[in-house]
Amino acid sequence: MIKYFAVENYKSIKNKAILEFDSNLAENYAYPASAVIGFAGANASGKTTILQAISFVFWFMQESFSEIKEDQAIPVRQFATMLDSPSKFHLIFTQKNSENNYIDYEYLLTVNQEQVLKEEVYYYLNSDQELVYKREEQQVEFGKNVHILDEDVTSALRPKNSIISFLAQFPSQDKAKTFQKYLFATNINAQGSFKDLQFNLSVARNLINESNNKFDLLDILKIADIGIEGINIEEMDLKSIIDNIEDAEPLFNSEEVKPIRVIFKKVDPLGIKRFVDSISNQKAQIKFKHKMDNSFVELLDSNESEGTLKLLALLERIQLAFHQGSLLIIDEIELRLHQNLIAYLIGLFENPHQNIEGGQILFSFHNTALMEILQPNQLWFTEKNDQGQTEIFSAADFTDIKDIQQRNLEELYRIGRFGAKPRAL
Repeated sequence: MIKYFAVENYKSIKNKAILEFDSNLAENYAYPASAVIGFAGANASGKTTILQAISFVFWFMQESFSEIKEDQAIPVRQFATMLDSPSKFHLIFTQKNSENNYIDYEYLLTVNQEQVLKEEVYYYLNSDQELVYKREEQQVEFGKNVHILDEDVTSALRPKNSIISFLAQFPSQDKAKTFQKYLFATNINAQGSFKDLQFNLSVARNLINESNNKFDLLDILKIADIGIEGINIEEMDLKSIIDNIEDAEPLFNSEEVKPIRVIFKKVDPLGIKRFVDSISNQKAQIKFKHKMDNSFVELLDSNESEGTLKLLALLERIQLAFHQGSLLIIDEIELRLHQNLIAYLIGLFENPHQNIEGGQILFSFHNTALMEILQPNQLWFTEKNDQGQTEIFSAADFTDIKDIQQRNLEELYRIGRFGAKPRAL
């Protein structure tokens, strides 16, 4: 779970914006930070920008060594009038350790498109801050409880890669591995492009295999009222192919599969296994069970609507968040989905019997009806000021609104009490 995030000089965010997700929590709240954070505001006000900033930090921290080559620029963009100054990010997140206790991890990054200027990495042991790594350009300092690598090793750290993504390759760097393994999923890529969640065979397998009494897929599908009574993956009958090689021969007459034909003719068990593994995914079919005219029929995924497939892809990500305690970042969460269904799914994150490991969801939205399910500390706004700068603030910041915890946040927003609306409307 993210507890704290700050960003400065990034795209439309010029001045330092601070987001605290562990403040104003209700007494006896089940988690160390809010499990649900929603961002509202006018079009082009910066909702996507703040979600992209968070996505960028995790991606850069974990993947930059493998994904940014020496001739590529770091995909970070400064405010239009601040191009000569770096972007700055500050992240504190928490996750459970093997003893089921929450441990806080802190990451600070100063970066431009050409290089990392500064990185600091900490963790908190019994509330005391412990240094893991500190980096000034290419100079690296190791914390006192961290295994120190030789200088000839650290000299391989490239200017455009994070120290965590680099050092996580080494078995002795367990803290770097902890930072790298923190799981998150997002529908915004590192360059800021929207990438809708896709439903495929892997997603279907996860939904079926991971479903249990804490996350009953069939119950949720019934609540969604999309007409699906069950999901089945029909695997290719591989055994019959192996047992009846001669009968299967007509399937493999094209030029591309001549090597496979040779394998079968030699009756090479290892070759057969490779072939089986290579075609199993291609030949599996996803079938959805529907009730029609008092009987059941099975339809392929190609017959389902885009909204249904997006729902299933989202359900898989939610399921993983619950089971793994991971972070889910969704831009425009209500796209193609009914508001009541989205409200129900978001509400599941607040239920410790469903959200067992403390998964967290951050999302942007336009449908103001979703404000009704959020507490003031969970509702954040983005707004452009007269200088074209994005400002970010929470409904909980409005301390002058009496009894705001009991007030209808959507109504307050509609009458303009929070701002963050198109100015002419």
